[in-house]
Amino acid sequence: MSFAVIINFTVKEEFAEELKKYLKEILPDTRSFEGCLGVQLYENKESPTKMIIHSKWTSEEADKKYMAWRTETGVFDKVAPMLMDPLSLEFYNVIDD
Repeated sequence: MSFAVIINFTVKEEFAEELKKYLKEILPDTRSFEGCLGVQLYENKESPTKMIIHSKWTSEEADKKYMAWRTETGVFDKVAPMLMDPLSLEFYNVIDD
């Protein structure tokens, strides 16, 4: 059974374009990370500073390895000052692939 993660966040308006550009640059590394089945970045149609990252993994363990790697590389430290609030993460078991 695969595993999905949804990360919700709101970007400070002055950082919205910078963060979108940065995420577009680093998401190819996410897609090529072992166990990643896909990842997409979304912005809210009515409020572009609200965004979601939806990723799908072969297992919860694969996602944990990825999150540890992103923490080690400093991505979360770089992104945190651009956000209105801390990231909100939701974890799901995929029922229908």
